[in-house]
Amino acid sequence: MYTVQEVAKKLGMTTYSIRYYDDHGLLPFVKRDENNNRLFDEDAVEWVNLVRCFRSTGMPIAEVRHYIDLMLAGDETIPERYQMMLTQQTRAQEQLADKQRQLAKINTKVSHYAKLMNNDAPDDYVPNQMQPDDDQVSVS
Repeated sequence: MYTVQEVAKKLGMTTYSIRYYDDHGLLPFVKRDENNNRLFDEDAVEWVNLVRCFRSTGMPIAEVRHYIDLMLAGDETIPERYQMMLTQQTRAQEQLADKQRQLAKINTKVSHYAKLMNNDAPDDYVPNQMQPDDDQVSVS
């Protein structure tokens, strides 16, 4: 059994996040000791990790709670859970594509600066600097 602090360390999370998830009914398998401290077995730790995955890919808390309710209701809810996972899969794929576009831009800049350093050359790329038109007001 693990404490909140141990789970937080194991998963690289804050204790606040874990308590928040539990307080909002997202960790149905957390047990309590005689002093009402949360205790986590391996299954409960995996649930924390699953909830973190759902949340980090944009699943709202109400939707996570609904998923858990469905899971606890039994196998007749598998089709609805499947649809929820398809939706979440699409969200995650969109986020991944966005991150890949961002990484491509950063990779271009890394390559640009590496070439400049290898050639001991100045950076000749300067974004167009807009000069105020005669009829535009200059703000000082």
